[in-house]
This record gives sequence, C-alpha cells and structure tokens, in this order.
Amino acid sequence: MLRRTIATLAITLISCHVIAQNGEDNAHLINVFGKNVTEKKAAVEKKAEVPNTPSSEKVHVSPKPKSVSFQSHSNIDSTSIPKMPVQSDNPVLLYPEDENAQMVANLRYDDAIRRLNDEIASLRRKKQSTTDAECLLRYAKNGQSYMKGTDQVLVIDSIVVDKKSLLNHYNLNPDLGSFYYQVEQDFSVCYQTERGNKVYTSLPDSDGVLQLTVFNNDEGGLSYPSTLTGMETDGDQNYPFMMPDGQTLYFSARSSQGLGNYDLYVTRLDDGHHFFKAENLGFPYNSYANDYLMVIDETYNIGMFASDRYQPTNKVCLYFFVPNKSRQAYDYETEDHELIRQASSLRSISTTQGDASALKSGQRQLSLMRQSVRQNLVRHDFEFVVNDNLTLYSLDDFTNANGRKLAEQWLQKKKNLESLESQLDDLRMDYHLSNEQKRGELKAKIEGLEGRIPQLRVEVHEVEKEIRRVLH
Repeated sequence: MLRRTIATLAITLISCHVIAQNGEDNAHLINVFGKNVTEKKAAVEKKAEVPNTPSSEKVHVSPKPKSVSFQSHSNIDSTSIPKMPVQSDNPVLLYPEDENAQMVANLRYDDAIRRLNDEIASLRRKKQSTTDAECLLRYAKNGQSYMKGTDQVLVIDSIVVDKKSLLNHYNLNPDLGSFYYQVEQDFSVCYQTERGNKVYTSLPDSDGVLQLTVFNNDEGGLSYPSTLTGMETDGDQNYPFMMPDGQTLYFSARSSQGLGNYDLYVTRLDDGHHFFKAENLGFPYNSYANDYLMVIDETYNIGMFASDRYQPTNKVCLYFFVPNKSRQAYDYETEDHELIRQASSLRSISTTQGDASALKSGQRQLSLMRQSVRQNLVRHDFEFVVNDNLTLYSLDDFTNANGRKLAEQWLQKKKNLESLESQLDDLRMDYHLSNEQKRGELKAKIEGLEGRIPQLRVEVHEVEKEIRRVLH
C-alpha cells in the first residue's frame, strides 16, 4: 500500500522518536534456551560494573501535539508480519547439549531443579559463574509451580500457518475489533477496538523495553499515547487484546515471572489506564517458546492463541479451544503426572480431548464461528441504498441505463472526494510536523482543499438524490 493510514503514521512517528533517543543497545537481553527476556535488573548490574559510567538519558517527552485524524484499519494489509528484531524466529536451546536445559524445555522440572541445585553448588565451590544455571533454575521453578495449576481445557483444533499470514487465520468477528502490524516498524502489533475509539500497541520506554500503550480516538483525532501501568511484568509487553467489556486485557510479555520468550497474561482495568497485577496464564497456554495473541470470542465460546512451540522457522501454530468459565486445574496430587505433562505441553491436542460430547459441541461452535466470519468478509464494490427495500452493490445491479450512468458519475465524484480528503489529511500532518516557514507554504494548499471539499460533498449528495429519483 502506497499510503498508510494516518493512525499508523502517527504511531510510527512517535515510535521512531523514542527509538532514536534510546539507541539500539539499551535493552539487555538474557538468552535462556532461546528465551529472549529483557532484564532491567541485569542492565543495572552491568552498568554498576563500570565505574563513572553516566546513566542513560531519559527520553524527553515533547508536549502533546495537536490531534491528527484517524482512519479505519479495516483495509490495512496485514498479510506481511515483519520480523521481530529481538525475538528469535524459532526458539532453540541456548545450550543444545545441556541436559538440564533439555529437561526444562521438556517440562521435566523436578529432575532439572535437583540437577541445577547440585550444579550451582559445584560452581560456587569452584568460584565459577552461576548466572546461567541460576537463570535456568528460576524458569524451572516457575514451570514447576505453573504445572501444578495446569488448566484442564479442551483444545478442539490447531493449524500450522506461515507467520506472514497469521492474522488472516484469526477469524475475528467484527464485534472483537481488529489486529494489524505496524508496517514501518517491526516490533509491535496494534489492536483496534470494535468502535475504533482506542488503539492498543507497544512502544519502547527509555530503557528500550516495550510497554503497552493506548491511543484514544475521538472527534479531535488520535491522541498522544498513554502508557498502561500496574501489570508488573518486568520485560517487553506486546500483542494486546481488549475484551469487548473494555476491562479485561490479554497480552504477552517476556518476564522473569514466566517460562521464557513471550508468555500470555491477563489483567483487568482498575482505574483509567492502571491495571491490576497481571496473571500468567500458565499451562497449557504458555511454553518455553513464544506464545501470544490470545483472543476470546464469547459469542461462540471459542478461544484462540498462537505459539511457535515445536515449529520450524517462519511457522506458527494457531490453537482453538473452549474457554472454561473458571480455571479447572488438574488435581496434581491424584492425577497421573505424565498425563498432566502431556496436557501442559500440547504436543498432541488429543490429550485434552477426553470428553467426546464436549469436543463435538466445541467443533460445531468453531464451524459456526468460521462460517459467520466468512459471511462478514463478503466484499461489495460499494453500497448504495435506494430505499428501505433496495440496496445496490455493483454497477451491474443498475439495470436502468440512466441510473447506471449516474452511478458512474457518483463513483467518480466519491473517488475524487476521498482523494482530496486524503491529501488534506496528509497536508495537515505535514503542517503539524513542520517549522514556521514550511507551514506558510502549506497553509494555502490546506485552505484551498478545505474550500473545495465541502462543495464536492454537495455534488456527491445531489447525484445520489438524482439516482434515487431515476430508479423510482
């Protein structure tokens, strides 16, 4: 697409401004069997090792700019998902020959914890670094804790798709809003609510850590972003989805509280942009790989999330499941631990499909959801309402020759109007970002378009009235 929407441009400009001030090396990444976790603590400790090193400059936030106009993202090309620069294409073991790392990746937490504790003790006796082993031990303990609360959820289907086409498989009904990726920047996904009044995305803070932010959209245009607070995850935050209730937020984060790479979290709005402490969704939703883009469709009672666990480069698996009204954890004290481990890992979704009746019902709901989405995706050339009983969607629908000729004029005038409105949006954006001298040059062009556009709107309306008169 030659011209991006104004909203995407605004987000990109702000992103570039922050990135330019942060530089590329402020984020300190710790890799643990492929886990790219941003560790603020590690960054601070690293700075402390070098005396007299000045701290990083804080990002200067410029005064709130004038609002810019906002356009729907329904036509955004979302078939190209840019590569995340700080995220491996495919999670792999940092220590492929390390048995402890293998055990953690395969959810053998009890054995891994015992071995890691012995290894750390041995390293300390030898006065060698224990950093890698302690980091791995932390994730093993997290996994051990989460496994005891594995959700007994029914996974009804899964499909492996190219990452570049992931969003095309999400089957979102219009009531859930829409996803799109920033094309100019390749580190964050944007989520627009169904009403189009809010856009959630991620922007880097002064340490280069991605933080969830929200743009409000009203008659004045798209606001300056506000950072969401209260979730208390210590790494990158990304992939937001707000439930239609406007309170429940799903997102992914790289955090020391998780299992590595991106983990799925849920939180609820407390007040304004402040949220309660986020809850890690645990197993089977999370893994040592990247798990993200959780969506719950309450209309059909279907949940969806993506994961690159067990997948080759540039592939991702999209899981469909039946959400439980409340968490139904396996009984870790009485259930077979190997069964729980298999259900946690999702190596085979059949492990979760013990209830044949529930599986059939869930698959029926998934089919209905997909059918509904396909119907909503039917595209028309245009929509011309003649009266309460007749709506035309293409030139071929105009059987009256005069009506068709007028419809051609109407389409051309609408095209000209949309072009002028787009030019005006671009000029206004340039005006807000320009110096005084440049603004003087742009002012005349803006005023010219502001005079022409209302006149063209009247012409479009007059042709519409004439078409209806002819068809009657």
